[in-house]
Amino acid sequence: MAKKKKRRLKRWVRIVLWSMMLALGTWIIWWPANALHDYWEEASLKDTQRKAYQPGNVLITHEADSAMTEKLLRFIASPTRLDTADIAVSVWDLSSNTPALQWHDQELMVPASSLKLLTAISALKRLGPDHKYTEKVLMTGTLTHGTLHGDIIFQADDNPMVETLDEYIHAISRAGIRKIDGRFILNLMRADTLKAHHTASLWDIPYNRTPILLKGAPRIAQEIRLLLRQAGIDAPRPIVEEGLKVYPTARVLKSKTTYMTDVIAPMLIFSSNIKADALYYHVDHYKDRYTSGAGRRGPVLDAFLQENLRYDTTGFTLNDGSGLSPENMVSADFLLSLLRYAWTEPEIKDILINEALATPGHPTRRGSLIYRMNGPLFENRIFCKTGTLTSIGASSLCGYAHGRNGRWYAFAIINRNSPVEESRLYQDMLCKVLVK
Repeated sequence: MAKKKKRRLKRWVRIVLWSMMLALGTWIIWWPANALHDYWEEASLKDTQRKAYQPGNVLITHEADSAMTEKLLRFIASPTRLDTADIAVSVWDLSSNTPALQWHDQELMVPASSLKLLTAISALKRLGPDHKYTEKVLMTGTLTHGTLHGDIIFQADDNPMVETLDEYIHAISRAGIRKIDGRFILNLMRADTLKAHHTASLWDIPYNRTPILLKGAPRIAQEIRLLLRQAGIDAPRPIVEEGLKVYPTARVLKSKTTYMTDVIAPMLIFSSNIKADALYYHVDHYKDRYTSGAGRRGPVLDAFLQENLRYDTTGFTLNDGSGLSPENMVSADFLLSLLRYAWTEPEIKDILINEALATPGHPTRRGSLIYRMNGPLFENRIFCKTGTLTSIGASSLCGYAHGRNGRWYAFAIINRNSPVEESRLYQDMLCKVLVK
């Protein structure tokens, strides 16, 4: 009996030893082959990315990426808790200049804050990337023993970055002026108050958070009178002039400028409604800034849409520049067309990619993506604008994706009548398909 047990034990030991040797042999053969496969796969990817660019970083045209289209179609067909009839998706392969996916992309839906892209791109095109807002303090006449026998002119665009007028009143004080024996002219590009479109909620553009130059002429005049009194300057009540004037004989006491791109970046990255509607107004009225009618509302963005985008917007509703109006209606294809147009304008494209669009993983540009698309997969690969109107279940995401295959894609996604968090998750998963 003991011998049988001994033989059985030896047999099991031999089986175990042979199994271990077989496993070890398999691993020895498999590991180099797998490592070699990974090496060539990585080398092939790097070669694809290297060949994707010519000197000067100009993208070479690829053949249509049918593999990406198949992946996107599989994603659209995959089970989801959302009704796919309430989802519009449009994806364009910028590398081959061909469509990658069109899903309900002609349906009119609420774009929410993704409409800020239209405001930004049209402003960059119509006014130019180097456009500046300017504030000036001008003086006419002569100064004798602290008394100015002439006028002081405070001239200002509708700059949404100005929070206080202290430095401009200090410029008057530093010039030695203690009394103004003339006029104090408040020469403003626009004298009215920034307000949300009447279809949006009143609290969406809160007056207490509106920058001083957008609070309207009476409030600006009140602020200036207070600051003059605090500085010990005896001055008459400000006279308001709407529409910028030219004062050829005036001496400049202070001049300050702000680049428009300094407004566009926080407007898009952090989705600032105030800056968006302020820029919307500014673009519309800037050409008439030297007339008294500069404050009247005009056909904003029409020139850009007709002359540059050349997109048929019949049936669309564009009420504001921020996307706050729940009655705004556009298609995903329209948003995609905006992105495609910007891609053909090198200066606009560079500003959007390098400065103005939110991007995951960036220390200062996460903005409205702060809790989304975390992880190295998305870093330096997604550049986008978010949009949300929780009250009506509207959510959107549009921008650019740089895939691991070296290709660039433009994409626009709009969700309607859906829980916002579910919509965001869906959008993020679709972006993962684009970059992976």
